[in-house]
Amino acid sequence: MSTQFNTMDSAVYVSFPPSKAQEPAHARAQSDINQLRDSDFFKGKSIGELAREQGVGSIKDIRVFAGVIPDDEDVDEMLAEIYRLREP
Repeated sequence: MSTQFNTMDSAVYVSFPPSKAQEPAHARAQSDINQLRDSDFFKGKSIGELAREQGVGSIKDIRVFAGVIPDDEDVDEMLAEIYRLREP
């Protein structure tokens, strides 16, 4: 890839090699897809690998969930309401 200088009629014309921006959009998109395919993006990871990457550990004490559902709420009624709201 080199720059070419052409002279015509006492004017200088400079032609540059095509840049990525001048490539057709479908060629750029295919290039991006190939880069994703070759990366780790589509490679499956285990739950353990994801947890280690994100710095997440197991729960040591179940009491961390205490207080999530108020005492005056009936869990069964709450679940029934959630399922009702999910219906189309």
